[in-house]
Amino acid sequence: MTLSLKSILMTAGVLILTACSTAPTIERKNYYAWENDYGYSQVVKVGNTLYISGIASDKTSFAAQIEEIYQYANKILQDYGVDSDAIVKQVIYTTDIEAMKTHTELRKSFFNKNKYPSASIIQVSRLYEEGHFLEVEIVAVIVSE
Repeated sequence: MTLSLKSILMTAGVLILTACSTAPTIERKNYYAWENDYGYSQVVKVGNTLYISGIASDKTSFAAQIEEIYQYANKILQDYGVDSDAIVKQVIYTTDIEAMKTHTELRKSFFNKNKYPSASIIQVSRLYEEGHFLEVEIVAVIVSE
């Protein structure tokens, strides 16, 4: 039996459409009413993946901001039944990359030993509020065992 390229592609297209017909649901969650005012959701869950919007802190020191940001991130993760092991990617925006480097151990303390996510650390000239020294975006995956 010889199949033409056209029939192979048509068959592949049917398989792709079938696979896509069971698209995951998208859930959005706000933690504060003002998130709607700014037009974003703190968490968007697609299938088993969590996309957590940038988390910042109004604390006055760099260390205190790191602590508050990761405590808040852990609260969000707990709401979905996971912990920091679920974090697969983080993007850290900071106004002071050198200060970020000096606080590496503090940041690492929020992760279980050697279970660090993929990460990017980017220096920017300013974040949304002038007093913010860093903002952290997170992608986490919920794995059922």
